Amino acid sequence: MVLPLPPAPAVALDDPLAIAGYGAQLLALVEQQAAAGSDDRAAARLVAEMDNIHQAMRAHDVGAIRRSVGLLGRLLGRDVEMQEQAERLAGQLDVCLVRADGIVAELQKALPVRLRQAALVTEAVNAIDAWADAGERLLQGAATQADAGSTLAVAALQRRLHHLRGVARLRALEASQLQLLHAQGVELLERYQRIRDVLLPLWRQQMLASKAVDTSLRLAMAADAQARILVEVEAMQARLH
Repeated sequence: MVLPLPPAPAVALDDPLAIAGYGAQLLALVEQQAAAGSDDRAAARLVAEMDNIHQAMRAHDVGAIRRSVGLLGRLLGRDVEMQEQAERLAGQLDVCLVRADGIVAELQKALPVRLRQAALVTEAVNAIDAWADAGERLLQGAATQADAGSTLAVAALQRRLHHLRGVARLRALEASQLQLLHAQGVELLERYQRIRDVLLPLWRQQMLASKAVDTSLRLAMAADAQARILVEVEAMQARLH
């Protein structure tokens, strides 16, 4: 979509309707671009699925679950509820991973879309500023006219340019937000791959080894892998806030 350039002259000061609608066509096109934005819910879904995976990994560690809910939580039976949920998720661990992989595929497709959207919004900001600049140049040329009609027209155009500048500022914030969301998405994918490819296989290996040979060292190594995954999941959760 090509955004229009400001006309020359920007607007006729003796045409109140033209002044009131100055830049309206441009703003309508900008709104169409904004309506075509990408869905940002995949990142939150991935973090939620990773939390499920972490809970599944804690099913064997009753003590950790009891400690996590605190004394009041144990009195209220929350540790029993969490243990039951962890055991249920442990039986669905591979299903959780399949769902997470699907969400990751969505995020990977969304990243370039979000970058393109950020570029389009930045282009829109520049276009709106160009129209506002053209209007301000016209105002500078009309400053020598002192009749009542031109004074009213100048005031009306000033209000319109103020509106355009306000829209440009909002779109600039939108572009920054899109760039931030893209960076968050990249970081989430990196953390997920670290969990998926390194930490989770390590945890599974240590858990299998601890069943074959019940050693405190194996259990400690599994607990360390689990703790590192928790750190990654908590970092993913914090990135969304």
